[in-house]
Amino acid sequence: MTKGNKQRVYIYFAAVAICVWFVVAPHTTVGQESPGKDKLVVETLLRLKRYDVSGNEKWKAAVGRHLQTIKGTPPYLDLVKAFGVTDAIPDLLELAISSHAETIGVNAASVLLDFKQSALLLNEINGGDSTRALAIAGALSLSAHPAGYTILKPIVTDASSSRQIRSVAIRGVGTTKQGQQYLVDLLSAEQIPDELLFTTGTVLFGSSDPLIVKSAREFITLPKTANATPVPPVNELIRLKGDAVAGKVVFDNKGTCIKCHQVGETGKEIGPSLSEIGSKLSKEAMFVSILDPSAGVSHNYETYAIALTSGNVLSGILISRSDDEVVVRNAEGIDRVIPVTEIDDIAKTGISLMPADLQKVMTVQELVNVVAYLGQLKK
Repeated sequence: MTKGNKQRVYIYFAAVAICVWFVVAPHTTVGQESPGKDKLVVETLLRLKRYDVSGNEKWKAAVGRHLQTIKGTPPYLDLVKAFGVTDAIPDLLELAISSHAETIGVNAASVLLDFKQSALLLNEINGGDSTRALAIAGALSLSAHPAGYTILKPIVTDASSSRQIRSVAIRGVGTTKQGQQYLVDLLSAEQIPDELLFTTGTVLFGSSDPLIVKSAREFITLPKTANATPVPPVNELIRLKGDAVAGKVVFDNKGTCIKCHQVGETGKEIGPSLSEIGSKLSKEAMFVSILDPSAGVSHNYETYAIALTSGNVLSGILISRSDDEVVVRNAEGIDRVIPVTEIDDIAKTGISLMPADLQKVMTVQELVNVVAYLGQLKK
């Protein structure tokens, strides 16, 4: 029997199996359908390439029940896309947000784009919830989906968008040669603000096109370290070997990191705990967080400027807020309780409390050592 005949025989018996199941199905109590039978139906439909189940309520119900049993898994996304289950769009959106830095969240965003949901995603980015906006932008940035590029490109030059959102958009746009050339053109036209030059440089210096790299070097000056040596581009830093033991010494002393971050029970709780940072961030992300901390301020660690009726302005991380008072923590770890009656205005600054020039107190090797130390802090 030829391979083609074997395939036809398989499909025939698969079709028989699904028909037999639907003969038996009416005798099954509603709500007590067997997950195994639902799975068989789905597998058979896939073999038969019967992806449109809208005209058969039993098939549609079987697919829906089976999807609920595998929700939040890679096969779930595959089946939602294969069967065109648009009812899953709300679930896909939440999955893209909650797992935006993971494969499944990025793929969920891609399925949404396949379902022509660009407007939905753009509404989330512009919706006012910075956490959800950053998550969606991040998922789109990692998706490398053409429709994602279309969403992110205008954000790069949108002065009304936050620094964090624009940084993410730059990284997403810069994943393609077309996008990299676009960023170079913006640099040439002086349309990239100073605060976004580091992110732009990180993207362009990592290009595989030497002409792109050369052009970027004409417009972007690399930051300098303690001995006035320019910091290599991030794509070069990640290839350097670090000494974790020496990195801990720098972290605890001249790097001043321990003054704001906790590792285990040691350190101050001003910035995020770094006890398990090695399990959360890549090497590249760690270098970016040190060299350009305001490009991606973590949720709950956003800096606020509080204008007082006295004319003074306080800044720090918002610890709590009630109808009566606001508690803000400054860079020294001191909590200040401010009565609401003394506050004229509160606004996010988009700037991290973490110093932006930490590399100036370290050599390149010390910086690499610190990241090596952070990389071993895992669960």
